[in-house]
Amino acid sequence: VMAEVYALEISSNVSEFPYEKKYPSTLTLGELKKKLELVVGATSENIHIELHDAEGKFVSSLTDGGKSLKELGVKSGMRLRAVDVSGQNAELQDDSMVEKYTISDDQYDKREDSVRAWKKKLLAENATGHEHAASDQGDLNEEVVKKMKVGDRCEVRVRGAVPRRGVVAFVGETKFKEGPWVGVTYDEPVGKNDGAVAGVRYFQCDDKHGGFVRPVDVATGDFPPFTSGDNEMDEI
Repeated sequence: VMAEVYALEISSNVSEFPYEKKYPSTLTLGELKKKLELVVGATSENIHIELHDAEGKFVSSLTDGGKSLKELGVKSGMRLRAVDVSGQNAELQDDSMVEKYTISDDQYDKREDSVRAWKKKLLAENATGHEHAASDQGDLNEEVVKKMKVGDRCEVRVRGAVPRRGVVAFVGETKFKEGPWVGVTYDEPVGKNDGAVAGVRYFQCDDKHGGFVRPVDVATGDFPPFTSGDNEMDEI
C-alpha cells in the first residue's frame, strides 16, 4: 500500500517566502529536517519545527525525530515553520520570534566558525597580558559597547548577510533578550523594524530602516553610505 502524501506549506525564519511541498506521511521528523537543511541553511540538529493549521494557528512544536509525520498529527494542508536556532542568523528576523528562539552566549561562544569567535580570538591576541580578558562572550560584548555611542557611523557585518551601513541609534539593554544590543538606523530599507520590538520603542526611524544586532557584529568608524555602485557589487 502506498503511503499517503501530505501537501504542506513550508516557511522558515530565514526567508519571507513560504512554498508548497509534498511529503509521504511515513517520513520521520528527523528525515524531514535533513531535507530542510538547504532551505534553512542550518544543520538538522539546529532546526526547530513548528506545526500550524491551515489558517496559520499554532498547533505544536515537533520534537520527536523518530516519529512519522502521521504520528505527529500532521495532515495535508497544514503549515510547517522551520527555524534555525543556531544563532547564525544573528539579527532578529521576525519580532515574534524574539522570545521563543534564543541561544545562550555560552552555546554560541562554542561555535568556532562564527564571526564572534573570530573577533574574540582577535581581541584576545591584542590584549597583551590579558589573555583571558575575552574568555567570556558577555565581556566581549561589554568591551565593544564601551567604544560605541549613539550617532556613530557604523557597518553591520552579520554572518551570511551583505554588509549594511547606517548610524548607531541605541546602545544598551533591551526587554527582548538579555545582554547589550546595538540599535541601528540603516541608510537603506534593509532593516526589520522602525526602532520598536514587541511593542517597546528603543529609537525612532522609518519602517524597515531599523535593526538590532549584538555589539560584536557592529564596526563603528568612517563608513559613509554605500553608493549605488557599491551596492551592485555587494549583490553579485
